[in-house]
Amino acid sequence: MKFITVVRFPNGSWSWGGSVSDPDYSQCEVYVVPFISDSDAKKKAQAARSRIVAKALPLPSQLTPYRHPSVSK
Repeated sequence: MKFITVVRFPNGSWSWGGSVSDPDYSQCEVYVVPFISDSDAKKKAQAARSRIVAKALPLPSQLTPYRHPSVSK
């Protein structure tokens, strides 16, 4: 299974690709999710964010990215 980095910028826009440590992502929420297509990866990251917000947990960052459960650490 392939994985992709999906990020949410402070202005609310979403992007994908690049590495978790990309300097452009320093102020972003960072998600690592399974990759089937760009839109599917974005939907998985948005769903993860929704669950995190609903549980009032801290949002993922470059230092502590969200990793989908199927991602081996």
